[in-house]
Amino acid sequence: MHVVVIFINIGSYHAARLRAAYSACQQKGWSFTAVQVTDDTLEHAWGDLKHEITFPLKTLLPKDQTSDYVERAAAILPKFLDNLQPNIVVIPGWGFSVSRAALSWCKRHKVSAIVMSETKWDDEQRQWWKEKLKFLLCISKFDAALVGGELHRDYLIRLGFPKDRIFLGYDAIDNDYFAERAQLARLDPSSARQRQPQIPAKPYFIAVTRLLKRKNVYRLLEAFADYRQKIGETQAWELAICGSGKEEAAIRNLILEKQLQDCVHLPGFIAYQAIGDWYGLANAFVHPALQEPWGLVVNEACAAGLPILCSRTVGASYELVQNSKNGLLFNPDSTQDITRALLTIHNMDSNSRIKMGQISQSIVANYGPENFAQGILNAIPAFSH
Repeated sequence: MHVVVIFINIGSYHAARLRAAYSACQQKGWSFTAVQVTDDTLEHAWGDLKHEITFPLKTLLPKDQTSDYVERAAAILPKFLDNLQPNIVVIPGWGFSVSRAALSWCKRHKVSAIVMSETKWDDEQRQWWKEKLKFLLCISKFDAALVGGELHRDYLIRLGFPKDRIFLGYDAIDNDYFAERAQLARLDPSSARQRQPQIPAKPYFIAVTRLLKRKNVYRLLEAFADYRQKIGETQAWELAICGSGKEEAAIRNLILEKQLQDCVHLPGFIAYQAIGDWYGLANAFVHPALQEPWGLVVNEACAAGLPILCSRTVGASYELVQNSKNGLLFNPDSTQDITRALLTIHNMDSNSRIKMGQISQSIVANYGPENFAQGILNAIPAFSH
């Protein structure tokens, strides 16, 4: 058996999953190859991944050939798969031309295809006839699906995909890595601050997000301003928003307008290798996105042992946030509701917040890389008989 897993590009999240999948295949005596369309990091600056790539990896298009990379990759993928001769191909979604090229190759060669999906029904406004057409022309041709969670499974079932061919485990990260890095920072805060001098000296909320409109950072800032007014400036925590994006200039203007420049920190994108220090010294994590198919930063913050304040429309919130147990859910369209969540977590005693963080870690333990590997293994018997 030769299992091939395709990703558009491999970062630390994917590397952790692929290491687990490679190990699971080795234990069965199977061959395994990961394929990335490009080795360009695209919107994520992952840092040096060499030590994380401990599995067989092939790249379709090197970094210096990335213009129109997905279309060009779709053209060269069939010959690539001819050479690899896989028995199972695990494919990232159905929207990319390279994904459809992989599925088409599988159908022509009678090779089983597993789709990886984190699409849910409310990600966008949907028209039933378009969804049905998409299902008939493409999605129905996959033999099995590996999805992030229940909402993604529900979406495929609603389209008509057989329930017994849908498996969980797609949205996984290296939980141990985030738990260990955060704990190191907590045990020695001064060293963490030496490594990351931009970490606030005062207690702070942390948001890790790209600065885009759908991430709802504007409303978070408005809610944070209300929170400061209610708590009082001397008692209020600060806010670190780690990330970059096209809305940064407008967000900086809002910070000045609200006179928050002394208590809101915009350190920019924080590399995977450094973000554990920021999680470790934070008091709570906030994710205000208007819409998010999953949101792996929620996994990260749970693994780091933080209370989670999260928008109800974020896919991960459905499974990783138990309201009032390990965090608080809010309506992302309501500034008052976000303010309520900030005030509630602030007014808790530190032991209650620590307990919430411990519950976060216990919940996310079921969403590790080994679950990704097991999901693939579970999917194979569903069609191989």
